[in-house]
Amino acid sequence: IAAMPKHFAGFRPVAVQRTGVLGTTGVESAEAVRGLVEQVQPSMVIAVDALASRRVGRVCATVQLSDTGIIPGSGVGNHRAALNQETLGVPVVSIGIPTVVDAATLAVDLLEEAGVEHVDGDKLRGNRQNMMVTPQDIDQQVRDLSKVVGYGINWALQDLEIEEINALLS
Repeated sequence: IAAMPKHFAGFRPVAVQRTGVLGTTGVESAEAVRGLVEQVQPSMVIAVDALASRRVGRVCATVQLSDTGIIPGSGVGNHRAALNQETLGVPVVSIGIPTVVDAATLAVDLLEEAGVEHVDGDKLRGNRQNMMVTPQDIDQQVRDLSKVVGYGINWALQDLEIEEINALLS
């Protein structure tokens, strides 16, 4: 590992990797992270990912934290290799924010809000291909939520106050 510049001597060492998606990069996220873990040998991994929600009200409104890792793509039926302690050899904390909901879940939520009782979500889903729905302003919401998560991670990992993080990131 390269020597830390002396003006950053008070910071805890952190490595960041943005894996992208398999369809864009051609590389499984788990493989990319596993390679980085082998090289850097961190004490833990923090994995951040978008999630599919089971309720419309949770989309871009909640944050899920877990110490059991994450399986990218599993919420939309595109299961990839897991990012967890078993696959990476170090503890994995995952942070997920729901950014999509499947259309059948949206329909169930809307019908329940309209007062329809006993809605059968499984029947609505049927054998059709799932259609995923996301808010119209998803790009801005993701930018805003990524700042919130980024600030939280920085605050948790570094001995800094919010004003100092603001100054560092400005």
